[in-house]
Amino acid sequence: MEAIGKIIATEKQPSTIEEFTFWTRKDLKLKPFDVVVVEHVKDVNGEPTKTFGVIEEISHMTDSPSALAGYISSDFGQVESTSYTERIGMNYVKCKVVGNTKNIYIPVQEGKKVYLAERDEIMEALGLNNVKHKLPAGYIEMYEGVNKQTLPVFFNSHFLIGPEGAHLNISGISGLASKTSYAMFLMKAI
Repeated sequence: MEAIGKIIATEKQPSTIEEFTFWTRKDLKLKPFDVVVVEHVKDVNGEPTKTFGVIEEISHMTDSPSALAGYISSDFGQVESTSYTERIGMNYVKCKVVGNTKNIYIPVQEGKKVYLAERDEIMEALGLNNVKHKLPAGYIEMYEGVNKQTLPVFFNSHFLIGPEGAHLNISGISGLASKTSYAMFLMKAI
């Protein structure tokens, strides 16, 4: 699989055991909650490990030193003006660490390659591959275009209607019948 970016660890924004940031090209389409995977350190047996992250925030950064510079380069605020040179830019992505293939939780290192997680990696990162007493809960979609992934999501039925059951909260906008439809879907699945 092709790398989509590399880890950035700076003095002001270091990688931690809880989060990391990476750069990617500005035309790559990512969304919050997409899962990425990063090459990580080797375990005690010398086997490579991977760290999984869920995208929390995507920012765009250019070489412009200030907002005033952007205003001036647009012919002092002329919206229709065109620039003679395009600003150098990149997307800056912040991720929350959700797991590691060998339970190694040290910060991911500067310059490590970042990839879009594949189907099995997404399932592992989100804990969807170990659900017992499966009850269909719906689907999640990751990524755009050729990399698009659609994955089934399951509840552990014991936590919904079984011995460890509590309650279920279905939230949403009033009047769309989506909450009612989802409740009907779950009752049918049960």
